[in-house]
Amino acid sequence: MQIIILGMHRSGTSATARLINMMGAYFAPDGMALAPKPDNPKGFWERRDMLFLNDELLKSHGCRWNLLAQWRFENASHVSEPLKQHMQRLIAEMDAHRPWFLKDPRLCLTLPAWQPFLKTPVAVIVHRNPLEIAVSLANRNPQPREYSLALWEYYAVGMLNSSQRMPRIFVRHEDILANPVKACRILAEQLSGAGVNGLSMPATDAIENFIDPHLYHAKPALSGDTTLSAEQQKLADILRGMLPQNHTVQVSAQSMEIITRGLPETLSGTHH
Repeated sequence: MQIIILGMHRSGTSATARLINMMGAYFAPDGMALAPKPDNPKGFWERRDMLFLNDELLKSHGCRWNLLAQWRFENASHVSEPLKQHMQRLIAEMDAHRPWFLKDPRLCLTLPAWQPFLKTPVAVIVHRNPLEIAVSLANRNPQPREYSLALWEYYAVGMLNSSQRMPRIFVRHEDILANPVKACRILAEQLSGAGVNGLSMPATDAIENFIDPHLYHAKPALSGDTTLSAEQQKLADILRGMLPQNHTVQVSAQSMEIITRGLPETLSGTHH
């Protein structure tokens, strides 16, 4: 099986990816992992080749991970032939090591371009309070809170629509931090139920040594007076597994306007 981990930047996808790796899912050959950074000291669990290809996909549409004024979801599957060949080779290499996982927040946007190469994908969708994500993004990339929330909305819409026809498992970042062993056990059971074979529950001490609640900096109390719009709250409820997704969701006009205005050049850096 092919496990696709989906979630916005700063949403807890790295912790989820590592737990799945600890269960036995293949990740990458030696030297391919993105190096840890101060804002993610236990590692991103992302492949450098995957990151490069996703960046190239976004660039081909005139975009970066946080600059999406030119992004059109209906064009997300448009890929140049050279990029297609690289993507196909990467998936073929990973298919020799099933079950495997891929994790990169950009997949929330670019997954339609990868889907032709995926035969048995399962989506693991990681939810974190979008207000916490906005605080965490501001700590790393100085940008207005409303911009971060609009950006989150783009990623939420992208991951929900592109995974709608796939088996989906919804994971809450808060549950992993509150009781990592229980959350890991539930995730392992859900992966097995989705048809992923060859995984096993990691040792309790290994899980507890990896998940460190002290690294949980952007808690709800730090969110200030900002609130979610009605559209954003609905998306959050779907991502939490509280509401079904009965139809294709859309980015709100307000968030589209915010993203179209973009960021000042001084704030539009390429931080991960």
